[in-house]
Amino acid sequence: MILYGCCVGSWDKFNRYVAPYTAGRRLIVKFGYSGIVRPYNELLDTARGYDDLEALILLHDDLEFIDPEAEKKLVAPLVDPNVALVGVAGGGGESIYWWNHEPVGHQRTDVRLIDFGPREGDVTLIEGSVMVLSPWLVRNLRFDPRFTWFHGYDEIGMQVKAAGRRAVVVDVDTWHHNQEGYADEHSAEQCRVAAELYREKWMLP
Repeated sequence: MILYGCCVGSWDKFNRYVAPYTAGRRLIVKFGYSGIVRPYNELLDTARGYDDLEALILLHDDLEFIDPEAEKKLVAPLVDPNVALVGVAGGGGESIYWWNHEPVGHQRTDVRLIDFGPREGDVTLIEGSVMVLSPWLVRNLRFDPRFTWFHGYDEIGMQVKAAGRRAVVVDVDTWHHNQEGYADEHSAEQCRVAAELYREKWMLP
Protein backbone atom coordinates (compact mmCIF):
# COMPACT_ATOMS: atom_id res chain seq x y z
CA MET A 1 0.00 0.00 0.00
CA ILE A 2 1.29 3.44 -0.98
CA LEU A 3 0.21 6.33 1.23
CA TYR A 4 0.40 10.01 0.30
CA GLY A 5 0.69 12.88 2.75
CA CYS A 6 0.48 16.63 2.24
CA CYS A 7 0.84 19.61 4.57
CA VAL A 8 -1.49 22.16 3.00
CA GLY A 9 -0.91 25.88 3.26
CA SER A 10 -3.09 26.82 0.29
CA TRP A 11 -6.20 24.86 -0.63
CA ASP A 12 -6.18 26.54 -4.02
CA LYS A 13 -2.73 25.14 -4.79
CA PHE A 14 -3.61 21.75 -3.36
CA ASN A 15 -6.76 21.49 -5.49
CA ARG A 16 -4.87 22.53 -8.61
CA TYR A 17 -1.75 20.40 -8.31
CA VAL A 18 -2.04 17.61 -5.75
CA ALA A 19 -5.71 16.63 -5.69
CA PRO A 20 -5.94 15.61 -9.38
CA TYR A 21 -3.03 13.18 -9.07
CA THR A 22 -3.98 11.71 -5.70
CA ALA A 23 -7.64 11.17 -6.56
CA GLY A 24 -8.36 7.51 -5.93
CA ARG A 25 -5.15 7.10 -3.93
CA ARG A 26 -4.77 6.95 -0.17
CA LEU A 27 -4.05 10.47 1.03
CA ILE A 28 -3.82 12.17 4.42
CA VAL A 29 -3.87 15.96 4.55
CA LYS A 30 -2.65 18.23 7.34
CA PHE A 31 -3.67 21.88 7.53
CA GLY A 32 -3.15 24.88 9.79
CA TYR A 33 0.44 24.39 10.91
CA SER A 34 3.14 27.05 11.32
CA GLY A 35 5.90 24.61 10.36
CA ILE A 36 6.27 21.38 8.44
CA VAL A 37 8.09 19.04 10.84
CA ARG A 38 5.20 18.45 13.24
CA PRO A 39 2.61 17.52 10.58
CA TYR A 40 5.15 15.39 8.73
CA ASN A 41 5.96 13.46 11.91
CA GLU A 42 2.25 13.00 12.53
CA LEU A 43 1.97 11.55 9.03
CA LEU A 44 4.83 9.15 9.80
CA ASP A 45 3.12 8.10 13.02
CA THR A 46 -0.06 7.34 11.09
CA ALA A 47 1.78 5.50 8.31
CA ARG A 48 3.53 3.34 10.88
CA GLY A 49 0.17 1.80 11.70
CA TYR A 50 -0.17 0.20 8.25
CA ASP A 51 1.34 -3.29 8.18
CA ASP A 52 1.15 -3.38 4.38
CA LEU A 53 2.87 0.00 3.82
CA GLU A 54 5.13 0.08 0.74
CA ALA A 55 5.97 3.79 0.82
CA LEU A 56 4.91 7.11 2.28
CA ILE A 57 5.08 9.90 -0.32
CA LEU A 58 5.16 13.40 1.16
CA LEU A 59 4.18 16.23 -1.19
CA HIS A 60 4.14 20.01 -1.01
CA ASP A 61 0.78 21.51 -1.92
CA ASP A 62 2.34 23.14 -5.02
CA LEU A 63 3.97 19.99 -6.42
CA GLU A 64 2.57 18.62 -9.68
CA PHE A 65 3.56 15.29 -11.21
CA ILE A 66 4.05 15.58 -14.96
CA ASP A 67 5.36 12.05 -15.46
CA PRO A 68 2.44 9.59 -15.78
CA GLU A 69 4.65 6.86 -14.29
CA ALA A 70 5.83 9.00 -11.37
CA GLU A 71 4.57 6.71 -8.61
CA LYS A 72 6.05 3.58 -10.18
CA LYS A 73 9.44 5.21 -10.70
CA LEU A 74 9.57 6.79 -7.24
CA VAL A 75 8.76 3.59 -5.39
CA ALA A 76 10.89 1.25 -7.51
CA PRO A 77 14.21 1.92 -5.67
CA LEU A 78 12.66 0.76 -2.40
CA VAL A 79 12.98 -2.87 -3.52
CA ASP A 80 16.55 -2.43 -2.25
CA PRO A 81 16.16 -2.60 1.54
CA ASN A 82 19.12 -0.24 1.95
CA VAL A 83 17.24 2.58 0.18
CA ALA A 84 15.30 4.62 2.72
CA LEU A 85 14.62 7.92 0.94
CA VAL A 86 13.84 8.82 -2.69
CA GLY A 87 13.31 12.13 -4.49
CA VAL A 88 13.65 13.94 -7.80
CA ALA A 89 16.64 16.10 -6.86
CA GLY A 90 19.23 16.30 -4.13
CA GLY A 91 22.88 16.64 -3.30
CA GLY A 92 25.58 16.33 -0.70
CA GLY A 93 25.16 17.00 2.98
CA GLU A 94 28.08 19.38 3.54
CA SER A 95 25.49 22.06 4.28
CA ILE A 96 21.74 22.35 4.19
CA TYR A 97 22.17 24.06 0.80
CA TRP A 98 22.48 20.70 -0.96
CA TRP A 99 22.35 22.27 -4.43
CA ASN A 100 25.86 23.60 -3.83
CA HIS A 101 27.25 20.10 -3.26
CA GLU A 102 27.31 17.79 -6.29
CA PRO A 103 23.57 18.06 -7.03
CA VAL A 104 21.69 15.39 -8.97
CA GLY A 105 18.29 15.46 -10.65
CA HIS A 106 15.96 17.99 -12.23
CA GLN A 107 12.74 19.87 -11.60
CA ARG A 108 10.67 22.48 -13.36
CA THR A 109 9.65 25.57 -11.41
CA ASP A 110 7.52 28.52 -12.49
CA VAL A 111 10.78 30.25 -13.40
CA ARG A 112 12.77 27.66 -15.32
CA LEU A 113 13.79 24.03 -15.70
CA ILE A 114 16.49 23.27 -13.15
CA ASP A 115 18.66 20.46 -14.51
CA PHE A 116 21.75 19.42 -12.60
CA GLY A 117 22.96 17.08 -15.36
CA PRO A 118 22.91 13.58 -13.87
CA ARG A 119 19.28 12.65 -13.31
CA GLU A 120 19.78 9.62 -11.10
CA GLY A 121 22.16 8.70 -8.33
CA ASP A 122 22.92 8.55 -4.64
CA VAL A 123 22.78 11.76 -2.61
CA THR A 124 22.61 12.74 1.05
CA LEU A 125 19.84 15.37 1.14
CA ILE A 126 16.66 15.19 -0.93
CA GLU A 127 14.81 18.24 -2.28
CA GLY A 128 11.76 18.56 -0.08
CA SER A 129 8.81 19.08 -2.42
CA VAL A 130 8.48 15.32 -2.96
CA MET A 131 10.01 12.85 -0.51
CA VAL A 132 9.42 9.10 -0.69
CA LEU A 133 9.99 7.33 2.61
CA SER A 134 10.53 3.61 2.98
CA PRO A 135 8.74 1.52 5.63
CA TRP A 136 12.07 1.23 7.47
CA LEU A 137 12.37 5.03 7.67
CA VAL A 138 8.76 5.34 8.82
CA ARG A 139 9.42 2.87 11.62
CA ASN A 140 12.80 4.18 12.74
CA LEU A 141 13.32 7.89 12.03
CA ARG A 142 11.55 11.20 12.56
CA PHE A 143 12.04 14.73 11.29
CA ASP A 144 14.02 16.70 13.88
CA PRO A 145 11.53 18.94 15.79
CA ARG A 146 14.26 21.51 16.37
CA PHE A 147 13.80 22.56 12.75
CA THR A 148 10.73 24.71 13.21
CA TRP A 149 9.03 26.65 10.42
CA PHE A 150 9.54 25.35 6.89
CA HIS A 151 13.30 24.99 6.48
CA GLY A 152 15.74 22.29 7.49
CA TYR A 153 13.38 19.32 7.58
CA ASP A 154 15.30 17.71 4.70
CA GLU A 155 18.00 17.12 7.33
CA ILE A 156 16.42 13.70 7.66
CA GLY A 157 18.71 12.65 4.81
CA MET A 158 21.67 12.94 7.17
CA GLN A 159 19.86 10.70 9.63
CA VAL A 160 19.43 8.16 6.84
CA LYS A 161 23.14 8.34 6.04
CA ALA A 162 24.13 8.03 9.71
CA ALA A 163 22.02 4.86 9.92
CA GLY A 164 23.91 3.34 6.99
CA ARG A 165 21.00 3.61 4.56
CA ARG A 166 20.78 5.27 1.15
CA ALA A 167 18.98 8.28 -0.31
CA VAL A 168 18.58 8.27 -4.09
CA VAL A 169 17.35 10.53 -6.86
CA VAL A 170 15.28 9.13 -9.72
CA ASP A 171 14.39 10.58 -13.12
CA VAL A 172 10.80 11.79 -12.69
CA ASP A 173 9.32 14.93 -14.27
CA THR A 174 7.67 17.26 -11.75
CA TRP A 175 6.59 20.88 -11.72
CA HIS A 176 7.15 22.74 -8.46
CA HIS A 177 4.82 25.71 -8.82
CA ASN A 178 6.85 28.41 -7.09
CA GLN A 179 9.08 31.33 -7.98
CA GLU A 180 12.22 29.88 -6.31
CA GLY A 181 14.14 31.70 -3.62
CA TYR A 182 12.64 32.94 -0.36
CA ALA A 183 9.15 34.31 0.07
CA ASP A 184 10.49 37.22 2.14
CA GLU A 185 13.34 38.24 4.43
CA HIS A 186 11.73 36.42 7.36
CA SER A 187 11.83 33.17 5.40
CA ALA A 188 15.45 33.81 4.44
CA GLU A 189 16.33 34.33 8.11
CA GLN A 190 14.55 31.11 9.05
CA CYS A 191 16.68 29.28 6.53
CA ARG A 192 19.88 30.82 7.91
CA VAL A 193 18.90 29.69 11.41
CA ALA A 194 18.17 26.18 10.12
CA ALA A 195 21.50 26.06 8.31
CA GLU A 196 23.36 26.95 11.50
CA LEU A 197 21.46 24.35 13.51
CA TYR A 198 22.23 21.76 10.84
CA ARG A 199 25.92 22.64 10.95
CA GLU A 200 26.04 22.39 14.73
CA LYS A 201 24.08 19.13 14.92
CA TRP A 202 26.32 17.35 12.45
CA MET A 203 29.52 19.09 13.61
CA LEU A 204 30.33 20.49 10.18
CA PRO A 205 32.87 23.27 9.54
